[in-house]
Amino acid sequence: MFRIDLLPAEFGDAIWIDYGTATDRHRLLIDCGTSAVYRTLRQRILDLPAGDRHFDLFVVTHVDVDHIGGALDLLREREQLGVTFGEIWFNGYVHLSPGGVVPEPDQEDILGPLQGEELTELIVAAGAKRWNAAVGGGALVVPQTGTLQALPLPGGMKLTLLSPMQAHLDVLQPVWEAACRKAGIVPGAATAADSARLDEVEEPAEEDDILGDPDVAQLAAAPFKPDRAKPNGSSIALLAEYDGRRALLAGDAHAKVLIDALARLPGGAVAPMPMDAVKMSHHGSRGNTSADLVRAVKCRNWLVSTNGKQFRHPDREAIARVIRDGGSGVALHFNYRTEFNDLWDSAGLRRRHGYSVRYPDAAGAGIRLELQN
Repeated sequence: MFRIDLLPAEFGDAIWIDYGTATDRHRLLIDCGTSAVYRTLRQRILDLPAGDRHFDLFVVTHVDVDHIGGALDLLREREQLGVTFGEIWFNGYVHLSPGGVVPEPDQEDILGPLQGEELTELIVAAGAKRWNAAVGGGALVVPQTGTLQALPLPGGMKLTLLSPMQAHLDVLQPVWEAACRKAGIVPGAATAADSARLDEVEEPAEEDDILGDPDVAQLAAAPFKPDRAKPNGSSIALLAEYDGRRALLAGDAHAKVLIDALARLPGGAVAPMPMDAVKMSHHGSRGNTSADLVRAVKCRNWLVSTNGKQFRHPDREAIARVIRDGGSGVALHFNYRTEFNDLWDSAGLRRRHGYSVRYPDAAGAGIRLELQN
């Protein structure tokens, strides 16, 4: 079993993965969406038997409200819910400087420069020795050169880190405090200056006054303008492998970082990397899915997590690149049905371009993908 659930996470990510066998089941959680939808994750946890509320790994990909908001709620209620974690992966303030390592629990300087940096406090409370334990408490970063390290999980899951590089943590350091404020970690709102410096700016989409289906070729050919948001650049992205199946879990990572990392995998520099699923970076933003990234993998299933609330994601250009360059039989999987993705259900488009599309069976249900041999 290798099952990926994109839970309803508003404009963020909340990815619940089950893997293993009938007698040896495991699970991991990647991000928790915004605080507004935490109740859905909470109920799913409560539906588990009281003695089985364990995650082998909990990953918080980066400091952004749409990934971290619900994580704060989960960690606050961890003991009340009876939730345990084998490891917690998150690059905190201590990791923004090269060589930074989680201090011993009895040291007083374990917090960052912000008094009350709540996520760090909550992770420490859950067990400081579990924090980035796979890399000895250091930063989860892709090495500058050499083979990418595969990090094993109990039950046979293997994770390979594809993002970030240390350079992306370095540039985040000056804006860490503002990023934390934006994510709600520090009480109070961000200042106007902080907002202007940190808000993820999207190029405005051109208005399409033409009736009928969009022109996939024209959209896919639009110039690619890469995302340069510093918090997104610091995002943890993973290649998950289990039982002969692979999934690219891209977080909000930058396209070039993913392309370069994929090229360093065995065979990745000479041919597209076979994948069974790709969770699109940054909710299908046109600045995070380039044609080159789509061509760097050979994948049928492309997953998008967003309700379009914040930036009207997914962008048409990103989906058009997947349809044009993803090969025949591409399947698009959306965890919400919205005005921003409904157009891809056009029978004419699907017939002309040979792709399929899936939406949740019911509002608020999210979407599930089973990866099977």
